[in-house]
Amino acid sequence: MTSLLVSVLEAAFVVLVVLVILFIAYGLSLRATKAVTKSSGEKRRPFACGELLRPSETGVPDASIYWAVWKKLFRSFYNTVRDKVHTGILNDWLFWMFIFMVVLVIIFVVVIK
Repeated sequence: MTSLLVSVLEAAFVVLVVLVILFIAYGLSLRATKAVTKSSGEKRRPFACGELLRPSETGVPDASIYWAVWKKLFRSFYNTVRDKVHTGILNDWLFWMFIFMVVLVIIFVVVIK
């Protein structure tokens, strides 16, 4: 029993040492990259296919594109899901996300095999 406890403590210590080394390396890498990189205003300017565009020409609808497509193409399905399935209770949402993740895992296992 004591040898098992010692083994577990040794493994935990090794994990702790590795985590400390990784955190130190991460902190040093952040300091190094901040010293090298410089902020530029070019990142904020719209650029598409080699053409500089005015910000007014690059507008996207207020609603996100995903929701706009979803609501317009699948309006009846969306309304059915919203009205009949959606309860607004967090536990229900977690249950559906769990089912979704299980289905994804099953699909990935079937595809990989």
